[in-house]
Amino acid sequence: MNMAAMSMPRVRICANACITRYERGERGIENVVDSYQMDDENRNLVLAEIYSKRPDLAADPVPEQPKEQV
Repeated sequence: MNMAAMSMPRVRICANACITRYERGERGIENVVDSYQMDDENRNLVLAEIYSKRPDLAADPVPEQPKEQV
């Protein structure tokens, strides 16, 4: 399903919400954004807005989960 691109005010609102959730302790900004289940176009718009406001988050890797040893 292809959704229409969000308006820029809506992108900013979503980006601010994601930043707030991240600052309150949720792990990985991309995980926070993905929780909104947007299509790729909107996801990229929101991430671009986040990274323009908080460039430090662009380098925030999601911690890897330990791999199970067999």
